[in-house]
Amino acid sequence: MKNTNYSSLSKDELLLISRAEYEKCKLITNEFATKVFGDSRKAANTVDRLRKKGRLIQLERGKYILVPIKAPNQMWTPNELVVASLWMGNAPYYVGYFSMYNYWGFTEQVPQTVFILNTQKSRTKKIGDTCYKAIKISSKKYYGIEKIKIDDGEVAISDRERTLVDFIYNPIGSFEILKQILAQNIKKISAEKFIKYLIQFPEVSVRKRAGYLLEELNYPKSSLVKLKQSLGNPKTYVALNTFNKSRKGKINKDWGLIVNT
Repeated sequence: MKNTNYSSLSKDELLLISRAEYEKCKLITNEFATKVFGDSRKAANTVDRLRKKGRLIQLERGKYILVPIKAPNQMWTPNELVVASLWMGNAPYYVGYFSMYNYWGFTEQVPQTVFILNTQKSRTKKIGDTCYKAIKISSKKYYGIEKIKIDDGEVAISDRERTLVDFIYNPIGSFEILKQILAQNIKKISAEKFIKYLIQFPEVSVRKRAGYLLEELNYPKSSLVKLKQSLGNPKTYVALNTFNKSRKGKINKDWGLIVNT
């Protein structure tokens, strides 16, 4: 982020920033600036000058994040999750996948990209120095979300149980790591909620793999009855280990799997 100087701000620029901070607006739009000045051209010119001075970070055309006035002579970077929330606007979303794998301690690897699952758009964008990847998902996959407070705002993230479902659907590393993460977290979560989330997940292959792995971890079979029933008639067999390209292995009829480990 640019190193900015407080004294370099004009009267109009200072007015716009002060007004936004007074109204606690983290997001500046052309409409907001026009309301402040009562003149769309003056508003557009002021916004553009602030952007060039590093006082506004552009999210997209006509939408900017305000750099606080209290940081005139220092580097300032907004919270990545807050930026993700502001970028999504009113779209149903949650920060998930690799971002939450790290957040919930599944992996110590810090992702270089913030992953945002949402029901409206797929797009990759660099905002400031950070890369953001919006992934469009079916509304059927939009559940298991909690909101956390960051910098006086709320950010939607996948809860621990939902993140574990996503990890089975979209794992990283290896099959051994997948089993290890499941084993480490099964006692830290609400098992009832986890099973409920699995049944709700529209990809039957995820339910098959999860059920098999839970049995391998000696999870009570009585607790897996509803999960197994959700498979319907498992005549179509899927590979257990998605990291292994070979489909050779023993057939598990209970879960409709090719055990290719």
